[in-house]
Amino acid sequence: MRIAAFAASVLLLSACASAPEPSAPEAFSRTDAISLTQELSRDSLFGRAPNTDGSATAQEMITMRMARLGLIPLGEDGYRAPFMFTNDETGAETPGVNLLGLIEGRSDEGMTLVVTAHYDHVGVIDGEIYNGADDNASGVGALMAVAEYFTVAQPRHDVIIAALDAEEFGFGGAKAFLAEPPVARGAITANLNLDMVARGDNGLLWASGTSHWPQIIPIIEEVAEDAPIILNMGFDTGDGRDDWTMLADHAVFFEAGIPHLYLGVEDHPDYHTPRDDFAKIDQTWFALSIETIVMVAKAMADELEDIAEPS
Repeated sequence: MRIAAFAASVLLLSACASAPEPSAPEAFSRTDAISLTQELSRDSLFGRAPNTDGSATAQEMITMRMARLGLIPLGEDGYRAPFMFTNDETGAETPGVNLLGLIEGRSDEGMTLVVTAHYDHVGVIDGEIYNGADDNASGVGALMAVAEYFTVAQPRHDVIIAALDAEEFGFGGAKAFLAEPPVARGAITANLNLDMVARGDNGLLWASGTSHWPQIIPIIEEVAEDAPIILNMGFDTGDGRDDWTMLADHAVFFEAGIPHLYLGVEDHPDYHTPRDDFAKIDQTWFALSIETIVMVAKAMADELEDIAEPS
């Protein structure tokens, strides 16, 4: 969506409180989300490993988007929330930075949906750049589309937009977020985690976590009926690689007893290789994946009471 059109939508909604909420395609720019994915996965960012110049550039790109959308800063330094983590590969204490913004909801019930996507990747290995276009520049692009949607169509409950660091190194950013949450710990009602959402090479987007939190099943079933791509539930009941419960940042929320949902695609041949480049992404499918993700985020924000207290 062009800036003028976006501004006009905001003015229209402010003037007409009784107007219906805009649909997902009308309320966010898929072009902007895809463009951010491309920018984050350029060679010039050298794989976005924590505490590198490429990471700093990624942080600037993301915080500029947050500021443009008017998100309320939740970090110690604007949107930035620095932390230290133990690199699970080297054992070294390393600085990381989470990027946190708030969108206030219409309700005063004290419930919060935390939408997460990690912006780091593994960096440079043996002289080769691992750009991590799908893992996880794509999740960050979708994350900012969710943020844009909720700034146009105010959510029922508060939503925290969290671009997390150091996922590739032991979920450092997610652990830091929950260790010192920017809101009351009890207010964190659910987590929606976005990680690898662009390479639906088999046409499928997966929702993992519903076997642990069956109260989310009706939400996904309803979204799946209208979603522009196939949205399936699974990858949360088996062993090893067949169970995604402990494989990304949502694992930290799961271990803390916070209902979570993970949206992602199945592993592809370029996963965690130097070949995970933006050129491999089918932009048409990715745009539809982003639209589906926004639909899921809206449904979860609307139904936090049911997620928190299943019948």
